[in-house]
Amino acid sequence: MYELINFAVELMEKENYQNPELLPSQNPEINPTQNPDINCDQNISINSSQNPTINPTQTPNWRQNQWNLFKQTVLWDKLNDRQKKLCQHFLQNL
Repeated sequence: MYELINFAVELMEKENYQNPELLPSQNPEINPTQNPDINCDQNISINSSQNPTINPTQTPNWRQNQWNLFKQTVLWDKLNDRQKKLCQHFLQNL
């Protein structure tokens, strides 16, 4: 989940430069270092070492489970459709 969230944040930083509200560096709500809900070190439910349902070594459906959790994060509503597809593609290739 850490990799997926970081990928989304980096993607948003790269592509949303024209809209500061959609830049994690400018918006604490979508910045994992400032929002504990999307910080894997602070939120046990999205930490794959703490949550066995999203751990690749413990669950065969970990990708789908991570995707389902990712869709519940605040990041989901801030991503456009193309960015969501890129995130899904990224997760499928992990």
